[in-house]
Amino acid sequence: KGGIGFVLEQNYGYNLPPKMREALGYKVKSVSDHSHKELSAAEVLHIFENTYLNRAKPLNVVETHFAQVNGITATVTLELNGQRKVVTSVGNGRLDAVSNAIKIFFGMNYELSVYEEHAISKGSSSKAAAYVGINYEGSLYWGVGVDEDIIKASIAALVVATNKLAVQQHITEGRE
Repeated sequence: KGGIGFVLEQNYGYNLPPKMREALGYKVKSVSDHSHKELSAAEVLHIFENTYLNRAKPLNVVETHFAQVNGITATVTLELNGQRKVVTSVGNGRLDAVSNAIKIFFGMNYELSVYEEHAISKGSSSKAAAYVGINYEGSLYWGVGVDEDIIKASIAALVVATNKLAVQQHITEGRE
């Protein structure tokens, strides 16, 4: 028995980072214990998608523009509760620059501690999955993004992770 991560990889082509597998494992176990049954691969996928994929609330990144100036400069349009705000930030790469824009916007500092990406081998061969884990005061918050464009996938993953953090910390508005 290869566990939850194995189920997702074998059936759907998702190869989760080890610590994320662990977090999802706890989540699946609690659902499974609650319903007093082993969950099917489809049920595991459903929990995975609901928990980590495409959660663009309360914050969403509407658009991004990048320029190569002092590393990467990102002009990021963020939307929170229907309000839009444009934040410009710098980073050593595109994801880092977007992450810095979100930090500025929320007025909080977290560390982008896990980043992994891979092509999804099952189904549509042109899609990529990105996994982001952000560390805030010793806790990891996870997000996953799937897109044909790896930058879009990684930004989507970052948005999910930062939304989990924002909800946990009761951050409902930007500080910018």
